[in-house]
Amino acid sequence: MTLRIRPARPAGPGPVRNEPELAERMQAALADEALGGPVIRGLIAALRPLGAVAIFGGMPRDVARGCWRPFASDVDLVVDTTPERLDRFFAPSSARRNRFGGYRTTLGRQEFDVWALPSTWAVSAGHVRAATLADLVHTTFFDCDAVVYLCDRDAALWTAGHARWLRERVVDIGLEPNPHPAGAVARTLRILAEWGDGIGPALAAFLRRSLEEAPEGFADGAALLPALRALPAGAGFRLRDG
Repeated sequence: MTLRIRPARPAGPGPVRNEPELAERMQAALADEALGGPVIRGLIAALRPLGAVAIFGGMPRDVARGCWRPFASDVDLVVDTTPERLDRFFAPSSARRNRFGGYRTTLGRQEFDVWALPSTWAVSAGHVRAATLADLVHTTFFDCDAVVYLCDRDAALWTAGHARWLRERVVDIGLEPNPHPAGAVARTLRILAEWGDGIGPALAAFLRRSLEEAPEGFADGAALLPALRALPAGAGFRLRDG
């Protein structure tokens, strides 16, 4: 088996214990110039006339698990507004459409993906009825991503699955429909190898099915098939060290 645990977690304060603690850390991150907080706050302030704004997915997930460094990936923002109003907001800018119905824009060194709430993929595809930004936690494939920071309320919300991931370091599926299954497989393999986390029963079954259907697309992952096939029904999976 060539896939090995290669954890690459930066030093940080450790995972948060509850949603209010995450909200406090998010407030601190947005105030920290070294983390790029003022740039993020600036775009949020510009978007606020359109509606309430939330930070979704990767940034609050990483802050929740204790990462304290400049955010290397894109920051996902969702605005409680109509797609038409967001179109007008970005019309004079150099922002470009991303592949899932939002806009990609760059400010300084930070990239952002910005959506109107009705344009987020799970909502626009009819898988989730989102009345407010709080409903975003029900739209993610990975339950570790099921966390949102509501900027106008200075509040963080997550699902039971996200809380379990913080405690047990086991990732499972939140919402199974997914617009990019191959990307989900690749990320599952990174969760196992780079994060050193385990995967729950639903995600282990998804990984097994995906690798059986297209093993040639994931050479390292295909080496896991014997172990995945040997799992008892309802079992999760974790790579062993070494």
